[in-house]
Amino acid sequence: MDLFSPLAAIVAVNLAAWITPGPNMLAVIAASLAGGRVQGIATGAGLAAAATLWALAAVLGVATMFELFPQVAVVLKLAGAAYLVWLGARSLRTALRQGANMETARLPSLSLLRAFRTGFLVSMTNPKAALFFGSVMTAFVPVAAPGWFLAAIVALCGVLAVLLHAITATVFSTGVALRAFARGRRWISGLFGIAFLATGAMVAHAALRRG
Repeated sequence: MDLFSPLAAIVAVNLAAWITPGPNMLAVIAASLAGGRVQGIATGAGLAAAATLWALAAVLGVATMFELFPQVAVVLKLAGAAYLVWLGARSLRTALRQGANMETARLPSLSLLRAFRTGFLVSMTNPKAALFFGSVMTAFVPVAAPGWFLAAIVALCGVLAVLLHAITATVFSTGVALRAFARGRRWISGLFGIAFLATGAMVAHAALRRG
């Protein structure tokens, strides 16, 4: 059995998912700009932990459960939409406070544990993650793959998530990015808020329409 080709394909689709803008990348960028590289990496670590759980669920056949009980998928999508809307409202509130007092306003700095939790919840309630691990990635897993190979896939997805989100955090916590953010702090916070709200609304609309 050729096991290298499936691993290479899984790495490729993980890279493609990483460079595609979505709630996960948005969360790491927002955390990196607001709290620096360490906070961005902590958020990415939370995302990676959730990605590992999603990968484990995928190899255990949770996608089949979603097909048998579509209501579960709808509830997951609505929970994700609600969380994204909450993140958007928080960012907009920060932008409005900065508008009222530009001299003293600051973005709320999360503890590393809260940053980790934010990343974890964003990914666990992200329907894109459920779709990716439940259908796209599992398409490359051999039907008769041995148990150790499935475990290697789960570990690979976790390691890739850590590395890729760390790259995002590092890029968006550079001096250039932070200076640009400092100059347009209010507007960037507002844009993040709108982006989170719009993403949440689209997720909720899609869930309700298909549910």
